[in-house]
Amino acid sequence: MRVLHIPREQQIEQRWRNDGGSTREIVRVGAGEDFDWRASVARIDASGPFSSFPGCLRSSALLDGGPLTLIAEESPPITFEPRMRAFSYRGDEARSALLLGTHAELFNLIIRPDAVDAQLLPRPLVGSMVLFCPPGTCWLVYLVSGSAELRAGEQHRHLGSGDAALIDADGASGRAVLDGGGEVVLAKLERR
Repeated sequence: MRVLHIPREQQIEQRWRNDGGSTREIVRVGAGEDFDWRASVARIDASGPFSSFPGCLRSSALLDGGPLTLIAEESPPITFEPRMRAFSYRGDEARSALLLGTHAELFNLIIRPDAVDAQLLPRPLVGSMVLFCPPGTCWLVYLVSGSAELRAGEQHRHLGSGDAALIDADGASGRAVLDGGGEVVLAKLERR
């Protein structure tokens, strides 16, 4: 099993062209715009257009701020409230974001459904949790707040707020233990 530690300071943040917010990419699997999946945190500072990703599915959870509502012509609106609740929706629909507060911070998982299946699991972290990793599975752990220790075999990683870790079964079954206190967003990804 492999563990890739992704500290907050190594996550690349880019301001949006419309200056309505920024995106901090945590990890991208696959090259360029043809990625299999990617995870990021968006900071939304103003209402406006929301990026579309043709051929993709999105799952998002409000981490801070809000409320925030995504509006599309073809689907019911999605209001991200309460925080730490996951919503899934099509990535190819044109949507606009209606921000009712001063800002919103949104965790985003974008996948190509022909490449992976995914579950987004925002959770409180109180003590230990075990993440089982059968072959073909990986977990992304993003610590929203608090601190935690991640153990997978002989590998140990300390995570602080904003840090992430990618756990890959790497062809063999295994398990990882996450121990700490705070809030965490877990993404379970299974290759097709």
